[in-house]
Amino acid sequence: MQVYRSYFSTLNLTYPHFGLPYLLLSSRRLHNEALPLYRENARFNFKGTKQLLDFLTSINHETLCKLRHIAVRGFSFLVYRDTEAFAYTTYSFEQVLPLFPGLQLSTLWVGDPFHGKWSSEDGWGHNATYSTVDELIKSQGFKELIFVVENDRFLKPVRFDSHATSGTQGAESRHPQPSTWDAMIKERDGPSASVEMYRLLDDGSHRIPLRTEFETVQEATGKGDEGQIEVRIKRGTNADHVQKGELVNEWAKGLYDLFKELSWEEIKEKELYVEAEDDPTAHL
Repeated sequence: MQVYRSYFSTLNLTYPHFGLPYLLLSSRRLHNEALPLYRENARFNFKGTKQLLDFLTSINHETLCKLRHIAVRGFSFLVYRDTEAFAYTTYSFEQVLPLFPGLQLSTLWVGDPFHGKWSSEDGWGHNATYSTVDELIKSQGFKELIFVVENDRFLKPVRFDSHATSGTQGAESRHPQPSTWDAMIKERDGPSASVEMYRLLDDGSHRIPLRTEFETVQEATGKGDEGQIEVRIKRGTNADHVQKGELVNEWAKGLYDLFKELSWEEIKEKELYVEAEDDPTAHL
């Protein structure tokens, strides 16, 4: 069994190319014996939230409960609540997770969509990233969450001028991080839980632990590279991390009601889903 685990843990698969490895096709006995270990050890990667839903809604509940490692770019999820709706509603990534009760990942890697080359950065995106981390700390469905942002601008204060379309750095403060987030998860799960934050340099090979958002990295590499920010959220040792499908907040109720009424395929067929990946901050 350990041989199977070691082999499957090397698989880094990208949707929709999730074909079974040849090992599982060699015999019926081996297939039945090793298939659960494949689901528990392989990492399944998704370009965005839409692709994640495409996959999770296509598998049965038993298979969903056995998945352990998922990586996804956490785009906002945009839908019209019904065919008569005048405007679409924007839901943040963490509000999608309760659609899949039974999800119990060992690791959930989430890439931030509001910073970097795929986004026109602004204050709306800074706030969206910060609040997403805040809400993921309260979420279920994973033992450890790794949240990666292209830079540290989301940690800096943001002020919005009247009628402005973008935020500017101003007087509104942020809480010290990761100490505030660490206190939040410890209050929830006990002292074994933690939130740690790192700056990633040299394509992630050099990890600098950060203790507050005001801390800067010395020019140790001589490159002046700003580096990505990695936030690691670890649930407590005895915490019940299984996704229960509970309502996150009243704002998300419309999303859950929609999925009770229609399937994901029907939502797409009725053109209630709105693509948000080309310009993520434009829909906030």
